[in-house]
Amino acid sequence: MKFQLVFSWKSKVCLMTLIGFLSFGISHAQTKTISGTISADGTPLPGVSVVVKGTQNGAVADFDGNYSIEANSSDVLVFSYIGYATKQLKVGNNAILNVTLAEDVSALDEVVVIGYGTSKRKDLTGSIVSVKAEELNKIKPVSFEAGLAARASGVQIVTSEGGPGAGFKVRVRGGTSLTAGTDPLYVIDGFALQGSPQGTGVGLGNSTTSPLASLDPSTIKSIEVLKDASATAIYGSRGANGVIIITTKGGKKGRSTLTFDTYTSMSTLARKIDLLNGQEFVDWRNEYNPWDPTSNEPVNSAYRDQFGNDLSLNDPRVILTDWQDEATRTAVTKNYSLSLTGGSENNSYSASFSYLDQEGIVLNTNFERYNASLRLDQNISDKIKAGVNVNLGIVNNNGIVSAATSNANGRNGIITNTLLFSPVQGITQYEDAEYDENGLILSLRDGDIVNPIRRLQDDKNESVRFNTFGNVYVQYQIADGLTFKSSIRGNFNTTKGKAYFTEKFGWGKIVGGRAFINTSQGSGITTEQNLNFNKTYGKHRLGATAVYEQQQTSFETVRSGATGFDIPNVNLDNLGSAKETIINTTTFSPSTLKSYLGRIQYDFDNRFVLNLSARYDGSSKFEEGSKWGFFPSAGLAWKVSNEQFLKNNKIISNLKLKTSYGETGNTAIPSFRSLPRTTGTNTIFNGNELGIGLSVDNIIAPGLTWETTTQIDAGISLGLFNNRISIEADYYNKETTDLLLEQPIPATSGFDVVFTNVGSLVNKGYEFAINTTNIDSEKFTWSSSFNISFNENEITDLGGADEFFRTAIGDNQIGSDYVVRVGEPLGTVFGIQEDGLYQYSDFVDFDGLSAQESYEKITSDAADQDTPYYELEYQLKDGVVVSSGKPDSSTYRPGLPKFKDQITVDTDGDGIPDSGDGIVNSDDRTIIGRTVPKHFGGFTNNFTYKNFDLSVLTSWSYGNDVYNKNRVRGNGQNIPFFNKYGSIRDRWTPDNPNTDVASILGYANAGISGNSYSSYIEDGSFFRLSNITLGYKLPQELIKNIGIKSFRLYAAADNIFVWTKYTGYDPDVNVGTNQLTPGLDTDSYPRARTFRIGLNVGF
Repeated sequence: MKFQLVFSWKSKVCLMTLIGFLSFGISHAQTKTISGTISADGTPLPGVSVVVKGTQNGAVADFDGNYSIEANSSDVLVFSYIGYATKQLKVGNNAILNVTLAEDVSALDEVVVIGYGTSKRKDLTGSIVSVKAEELNKIKPVSFEAGLAARASGVQIVTSEGGPGAGFKVRVRGGTSLTAGTDPLYVIDGFALQGSPQGTGVGLGNSTTSPLASLDPSTIKSIEVLKDASATAIYGSRGANGVIIITTKGGKKGRSTLTFDTYTSMSTLARKIDLLNGQEFVDWRNEYNPWDPTSNEPVNSAYRDQFGNDLSLNDPRVILTDWQDEATRTAVTKNYSLSLTGGSENNSYSASFSYLDQEGIVLNTNFERYNASLRLDQNISDKIKAGVNVNLGIVNNNGIVSAATSNANGRNGIITNTLLFSPVQGITQYEDAEYDENGLILSLRDGDIVNPIRRLQDDKNESVRFNTFGNVYVQYQIADGLTFKSSIRGNFNTTKGKAYFTEKFGWGKIVGGRAFINTSQGSGITTEQNLNFNKTYGKHRLGATAVYEQQQTSFETVRSGATGFDIPNVNLDNLGSAKETIINTTTFSPSTLKSYLGRIQYDFDNRFVLNLSARYDGSSKFEEGSKWGFFPSAGLAWKVSNEQFLKNNKIISNLKLKTSYGETGNTAIPSFRSLPRTTGTNTIFNGNELGIGLSVDNIIAPGLTWETTTQIDAGISLGLFNNRISIEADYYNKETTDLLLEQPIPATSGFDVVFTNVGSLVNKGYEFAINTTNIDSEKFTWSSSFNISFNENEITDLGGADEFFRTAIGDNQIGSDYVVRVGEPLGTVFGIQEDGLYQYSDFVDFDGLSAQESYEKITSDAADQDTPYYELEYQLKDGVVVSSGKPDSSTYRPGLPKFKDQITVDTDGDGIPDSGDGIVNSDDRTIIGRTVPKHFGGFTNNFTYKNFDLSVLTSWSYGNDVYNKNRVRGNGQNIPFFNKYGSIRDRWTPDNPNTDVASILGYANAGISGNSYSSYIEDGSFFRLSNITLGYKLPQELIKNIGIKSFRLYAAADNIFVWTKYTGYDPDVNVGTNQLTPGLDTDSYPRARTFRIGLNVGF
């Protein structure tokens, strides 16, 4: 028994030893080398940490993103890198594991630019939106504003029109001024400039482009939009309209990376205007000109044979033309860019060059850009760092006259000519028309409307712009946490625009051709001395910034013109050959801004954040004693999720409450606008002696200074389920006081107005942004971003006045069609309210008759009087309103437009109007449209599946009106030679009385001259499928085999479809020339639908 026990014990020891050796051998046999490449956005990512989970076994990716590590099949590898989401992968049977890391979607530790410094997003007390390069690159915008559209809450971006290189109207939390600028401040790599669109129209037209049109958006690293005063007050007198900070790309630590990107796109007219087709136009013409066998007038037989029968449009003598098709094309855009980046522990570099050639969908229009950039950063020693950054661009723009000011009498834009020019040329010729050698019509009504193709061929409108930004800095680390940085930044730009209006027809013919040349030159230099402190003391973290900055700018223009060119093809290149020189004008506008500013950021225990800032600005734009202004702000945030009662909460991963208050200013006025000035004056003495001298040009109020905007903001940041859902919500209230306005004064002063500080307006609203990670698996991801903004704008004071008016461009007859009124928002359209049409029941003569009997009577009357029905006259019933355009109630007829008689008469003497006066005139004008939307926003969805990526962007605007001033002429029925909008097919006729479209000559007979009508106002709400982009990245194994770093193919479509009731080219339009006339569509360049394919290769 004892022997058996001993044997059993020894057997167990031997058995355990044997199992241990076998286990070691098996384990050793399972260990293998795992290798691969780590990348992000298709680019190798060096320095990534790779660790076997639960061990000290690790490796680091090299400059090419390659790694190698020993591991077992059952091990899990952990890949981590600062700023990117950590990824864990099981080894399994793989020997090669290629990994793609994504930026940390929580974004709490994301570093954002805040103006004169940076901050982590989790430490912000203000309202700031960031858009990164990856989002811009998905849609390949021509200008950065297009890439920002629909991606930032509180930021409304409206295209001026659809032309190549067209500008944008950008509003951050609504408009804050009536006469000073309402565009945000742009800050590109520290250099500040006003974000106002730059005019490109020469001679005629009001087309615009971005002030940063020369900048290639692919060179942008990030865009930050500073919205509340806590963020913008650091920019003081220029921060009232928000600040957009643009940071361009720099180099990265690692091997040099050469990236080539190219794309080609095809663009077509997204939607056509509904016009009368050829047959409908001829039917209208023959209705307008009834057959008269005794008449020899060309209009009588233009579309009839000698017996009065309608001609077939198949008759070879009849010429049919769809001018929208003829004037537009399939436009091709080509883009090429090459960039080189790299760096080491002590330096980094980035260089790029790009070329863009964008054709416009309208013939002979294009936008061409050359852009180059260079950025170098060098650690000279452990304490000294220096760098240089240069970006330069050249833009060539061949355009057309669009958004024409008068848009009539031969000064129409191309788009208006295209829409109105006759679609059918008949068999007769008109005396007031011009014809070419082949008998084709060149112009109608003595050049009022011109053949659009000939204008595109013979007129010229072109410009070239050079723009460069530069920045040089030296940074010295004085002590731990204390640095001093000295920077000098500069900008230089020059523009030359030329336009020639041919002597062959139209506006130029009456003077033998018109030539205009405009040149401008701007420059600016900014010096900045920046002292920055940042240090942590236990639970206390303190940051402080102190800056002295001085910016000097100047802008000068020269405008020349001439008329009368007898030598063929000699005009713009030799103005001296002209018969008459138009008086030249020159301007020069210098300005200086000196600033002292500071900011303190304090964080206690990563729970409470206090942000204080102040700026003291001095501007040369104001008189002595009023040049300096003080702009403070304060922001407070409570990181509730870092409190003990919420730590490790499984639902709430982030919760921050924040509030801020601050004051900002607005100096966006001309340099000499607020100063006493003189102007040149010519006077005749002794009957024949010309005296040249100076006269006082203006009068100003003493103490004139800048407008001040006070803003309160309260918000919440909420992250749920490990920040898979993140929500940002803000409420704001902005009040602008001391509005700069021209206040009427007694004529005895010698002046009409005085420029002074009076009035106020308010913007208040809500903003919401929601970002979600819906699915995040190894092979498939889906994330979404949603934002919506509500803004209410109200004018609260006009210095004692109730209202004043402004006239929008687009017509030479209508005036005062926008009203600026206390209690109303900016962009309020003013005019006559229509009230349908006069119907049979409004007349004594048709009283008691049925519709059929009324039809028979009016046709019988027309036959008896041998006149068209639209020249008949009948007596209105008593009490039926009349218009001042036709005050005699016995001269009306059914089908004329009827207008609403507003309550303007006080019948009971209580001082309150309670009745109409029975006649509609200019006193009955009222608000007919409001162009400010109730809300707007965007919704983006991003998907990835293995090597495929898909992005879908939608946008919308709701509750805003568009003032479609094109309807003035498009709906007019008094000029027979012009084509009409398609709505005219439903015009009133004796057998079509149930309509709201007036009959022939309706507005000409009964309209109220000089006024806008409510039928010109349309619902501008829309929902747009803005962009779809599909990309594919080649697998890493294949990429390594062919010796490149990355390879991505992509296809995209822009402006795919828009759901809207608007009848114009596009509801997202604004060609108004100032902030008081927004939401205006007149003669605007149509918008394109674009399909694009591209390639991105990294070497």
